[in-house]
Amino acid sequence: MNAPAVPEAGRLGHTGFSLPLVPHAGSPAITVTHPELFVAKAEKLIYETRKQDILDGTTLPRERIRQEPIVRLGQWAEVWRQVLDPAEVRLRQHVLIIVAPRSFGSTTLALHLLARYTGHDTDIVKLDADWKSPMVSRLPAEEQRAYQLDLKDPDHDRASADFLRNLEQHAGLLEGLGSYLVLNVARDLWTDHHVAARAGIQVVHLHEPPPAQNVVEAHLKAREAPGLIPYLRDIDTTKVSLSGLDAVEAVRATDSIITAWREHERLNNVSLAMKESSETALDTELAARITSALSDWRDKLDVLFGEAATVHHGKDTSLPLEDRCLLLALAVRQSAPMPEVARAAQGLQQIINTGDKDANGFSASAGSVFSGRGLRRRILDAGAAVDGHDAVLFDQPGYGRAVLTYVWDNYEAMRDPLLQWLMSGNGSGEGDARTVDAIAALTLRHGTAEHLTRLSLLARTAGKELLSALMLRAVQDEHAGSRAWGILYNWASAQEHASTVVGTCLRMLDTPDVTSSQARMAMVRLRRVANASRESIQSEVLSAFEKQAHTSLGVDRLVTEVRAWQSGRPRGAGAAAFLALMTVPGGVTPWLLSDEAPSEVDVTRALQDLLGHTETAPVTIDRLTGWIRQSAAEPDCYARVRDRLLPALRDQKIFKASFSLMQALSDVTVDGRTDAAEDFWGRLVDNRVRGAFPLTRTSA
Repeated sequence: MNAPAVPEAGRLGHTGFSLPLVPHAGSPAITVTHPELFVAKAEKLIYETRKQDILDGTTLPRERIRQEPIVRLGQWAEVWRQVLDPAEVRLRQHVLIIVAPRSFGSTTLALHLLARYTGHDTDIVKLDADWKSPMVSRLPAEEQRAYQLDLKDPDHDRASADFLRNLEQHAGLLEGLGSYLVLNVARDLWTDHHVAARAGIQVVHLHEPPPAQNVVEAHLKAREAPGLIPYLRDIDTTKVSLSGLDAVEAVRATDSIITAWREHERLNNVSLAMKESSETALDTELAARITSALSDWRDKLDVLFGEAATVHHGKDTSLPLEDRCLLLALAVRQSAPMPEVARAAQGLQQIINTGDKDANGFSASAGSVFSGRGLRRRILDAGAAVDGHDAVLFDQPGYGRAVLTYVWDNYEAMRDPLLQWLMSGNGSGEGDARTVDAIAALTLRHGTAEHLTRLSLLARTAGKELLSALMLRAVQDEHAGSRAWGILYNWASAQEHASTVVGTCLRMLDTPDVTSSQARMAMVRLRRVANASRESIQSEVLSAFEKQAHTSLGVDRLVTEVRAWQSGRPRGAGAAAFLALMTVPGGVTPWLLSDEAPSEVDVTRALQDLLGHTETAPVTIDRLTGWIRQSAAEPDCYARVRDRLLPALRDQKIFKASFSLMQALSDVTVDGRTDAAEDFWGRLVDNRVRGAFPLTRTSA
């Protein structure tokens, strides 16, 4: 039969209508007496369902973006002109695609365009591409929004022709909402798609970064150190060092210059004026430090690593293997007691020489090491100093970074041993920030995350805390972050990597400036671990959730997980979230049973589920015992708690768990008079069968 017509939204009357019968269903038709409420709720449900699936992001302050430095010279000025309408008051199209090589700074360009050429009442939102592949259906579309999204992950961000075709319709939707979208696509992910201008989409290509020296100068001004600019303009060696750098490298060069300046002031106990002035004479020592900080040291390293045939007094000056290991140890450690540096160098050499042993198990190079120069002389030749207390000082952070980079780039066979050595802690401990800095500088320096999976294999037996710290750095990286989140998502379902995922996500959630988007992605991966892992890993998830239960934002995240579980998602994460909510600090009345708890959390249903599963029943009983013990000091409060728990405990499927709870309450009394165990036993066990189920007390 034909379904009755539903009145159009906006013109609904109060005449009821019936939903048609489903063929062969035995239930009668459902009569809706208030169709306007039915349609409104349906629309809200559809909206909420879509909202849960769309990409999330962080709202950025418009003025803060406008104050950040940007250089518009050369091709950048031309692209800037191309994307604006003739009056230069807004973007030409509501969807703009900027294709550029990685590390060119195209994201900065996109954000500045949105901050300057969208209305002041338009929110600027930087989206996170947390998806398996680009899908227009997952792009948000709200009124007065300016969205920016990076597509740089080779595994998940390749834009297909279908995506671009669907993007045309999305562009029209954004135009109607007064909103904009800028996609920054890595050049290696962009195929030769043809996007017609009439589609409401504009595509521009960046073929060169902004001039590096101008970028450095702009950032020095922004960091209130314009007095350092003359050191760049007046010293030829610094000009050479800056030439050819991309935008990311130029910003790193700025950091190196600032570090050199501050270190110079600290060591010489001086304070230099940083106002820009053509009359100020350059400090010779500071100039040398800046030159050193910007140098890639390639010529010197070519000599030390035997790439140049330089011989002094008939002797080859390239370093032997043991001294190369020593130099790498100095590059990572910078300053440390001499025995510690020696142990770190020996650890690397041992990794390199693994498998190259003689019949007695001794390293084949032991004789050559013993017959060579002593440790102090080797340290001095490597460029470090040793004080009277045998403490090593390698006061050349720029040189140290250059050494690591040089070895990484020129000796591909050394990458695995180098990573293995760094992941072992090289005598510095798993949480050492310098080790994390060194690994991050190597694995993330090209804006990719291809070596992170290799690191996970090296960290299976040791270094898990270090790997979590490194993965936190990776997901926070502007260029490799999307790829790192994708790796964590894949790791979440692998037992051997689950602990790293839990550790990384917990670190992210505990970060003071964590964004809502980052928190959401962390919770998605924790949920995946909880739903896919064995009991040992699930206990780690529970521990992570319990830490979240002590902050208001964390409680909100846990409530969201419980709601999702009770709406049909797998129980793993939802059950762990509810157990964590049972530990929320409160008064005499447990928080979940108080007026502060959200009404949409079905406590009775959750307890019945938890008590009905052998893996969650023991911890649930323990926490319920704590609730009852906590409320026992006030009889009225105890009665309220008891009466809230009784409906859950009466379920016959969990009788065994309920009986275990009664036994656990054997030492709990209410106001010194009422025995809690007997009170629950008398209310839960029918008097006709009490003889068959006597209350056996456990020892206190």
